[in-house]
Amino acid sequence: MPIRHLWILLFVLFLSYGGPLVAVGHASAERDYTSGWNEFQRLIKEPGQAQNRNAWLATRNMFNSAFQKAPAGPEAPKALFYLGRVHEEMGLRFGQASDFSQATDYYGRVALRFANHTWADDALLRKAKIHLEHLNDSAQAYIDLLSIVHNHSKGDMAPQAQAMLRELDSAFLAKVNTSGAGSGTAVAATVPASSSSRATEPEVQASLSGPVVSPPRSASPGSDDALLTQVRYWSSDEYTRVVLDVDSEVAYSHRLLNPDPDLGTPHRLMIDLQGTVLGPEAPAQLHVADGILRQVRTGQNQPHVSRVVLDIQRLEDFRVFTLEGPFRIVVDVSGAKSKVLAGARPSPSAGQPQPQVSSRPEDVTGSLIEQLGLTVSTIMIDPGHGGKDPGAVAHGLKEKDINLRMSRILGRMLEEKGFRVLYTRTTDVFVPLEERTAMANAQKADLFLSIHANAHPNPGMKGFEIYSLNLARNQDAVRVAARENAVSSKKISDLQLILTDLMLNSKITESRELATKIHGNTITGMRRTHPSLADRGVREAPFYVLMGAKMPAVLIEMGYLTNREEARLLNTDAYLRTLATNLLQGVLAYRDHIERHAKL
Repeated sequence: MPIRHLWILLFVLFLSYGGPLVAVGHASAERDYTSGWNEFQRLIKEPGQAQNRNAWLATRNMFNSAFQKAPAGPEAPKALFYLGRVHEEMGLRFGQASDFSQATDYYGRVALRFANHTWADDALLRKAKIHLEHLNDSAQAYIDLLSIVHNHSKGDMAPQAQAMLRELDSAFLAKVNTSGAGSGTAVAATVPASSSSRATEPEVQASLSGPVVSPPRSASPGSDDALLTQVRYWSSDEYTRVVLDVDSEVAYSHRLLNPDPDLGTPHRLMIDLQGTVLGPEAPAQLHVADGILRQVRTGQNQPHVSRVVLDIQRLEDFRVFTLEGPFRIVVDVSGAKSKVLAGARPSPSAGQPQPQVSSRPEDVTGSLIEQLGLTVSTIMIDPGHGGKDPGAVAHGLKEKDINLRMSRILGRMLEEKGFRVLYTRTTDVFVPLEERTAMANAQKADLFLSIHANAHPNPGMKGFEIYSLNLARNQDAVRVAARENAVSSKKISDLQLILTDLMLNSKITESRELATKIHGNTITGMRRTHPSLADRGVREAPFYVLMGAKMPAVLIEMGYLTNREEARLLNTDAYLRTLATNLLQGVLAYRDHIERHAKL
């Protein structure tokens, strides 16, 4: 028979028998499902047989066969559901947590693969109950219940899910009230194990360690899945920064859910991380309760999608963006200010001296300055690099050590002038870049000064320069930003595409003014004693350490360690004191400028 005729015959046979073969597969799947269902009911009704694990496993195999024979057939979602039911019953009878975990996996597959099936919300509800009652994972249960309320609002399980959400919220608030949390008097931060040593150092101001309230969980990652390794936060009554540490770059999406008056729940910000599973150290639930952020929950929303939910009690604005090297997702949340005047500074905490208010006309202006926050009283000094990050290394010197020496000298001078001074570090420890600005925001600092020394492949390069946050204007600014951010120059170019949105709420103009005042006074003062000091000007670049700052913030490059002469000078306290004296004059000039401006 010619080959052409053979192909025609095969095609005819396919048309003739393809339909019946599919129908036979569906019929066989239906028989297996029915057999499994009958056996399941028998085991439920016969307590003696129900204690036989092998009998349950045989029933499980019937449902599994039904699904495998027709994974897209009408019995498929029901077979998956009952696979979950079998493992749930086995967990109840034999007390193995692995059975409960397997049950949640099958229920999750029903909701994922057959989201429009009438049993999808039933599967999610059973999954939530297992997490809540048997796996001690209220955060994952909360996320499953949210999925029912928002994705299956018309389903018959929605009222029960709403009731359970209400109970979980009430239980959380009761725990907060009992423990005394939520007073708004402390800044909390969860710190990864690798940096936990900082929490025991009393000298490190504005960084307090907070406990993880739920045990960590682990998921079995696929070969291509990233890990959500940690969730960190810094918080105050007006500002919270949450950082999601992921071990590789992933796509993500976020959605803000409005408050639900029926549930009495706040805004919820849901962030889904694609191709991601929870790492063993990722906390299930973090209690914050600072007035803005109530809590953070993490869960495995789908087999390859991790979900993070922020319960936000008082929302004014939020930003979600990423940083590189390593990859992390940053969420900045601002709460509406509860003050008499918009923009007014917060009242001093209990125990602190109260400002005296006078009715004399000459005191009205000063009082107004304080109310509007147009003054400088608290300064956060950030000694760049530290710990495992030495910064520039040249001529036997490490930048991290020079930065810390200079910060201490400048800090003492500022204190002598009446400023309250905070530090991001006071010892040789590593502090992530995003944590430094978060400290300043949480402590409501008025200025942020990041202290650095520069480096360049050309050993003849030298001079003093200062940066504020903005798009890089030239390739040299790109180079410096890339070095300080610990990323490639290409990443800086990519970063500039998203920076415009981040700058909307940043103190761009004020930071540029601060940089200008410090630069002018420093160059003028230094040239009286060091006339050869090169002036490299005021520049702008996208520095991670300045992103999201709620106050004027600048990055100061004191000089080049790669230049032998400047390295020698920077290694002497005499030069550092001279430089600090002139930096101080720049800060004082900026303070006087804004206070004079407020009186106009």
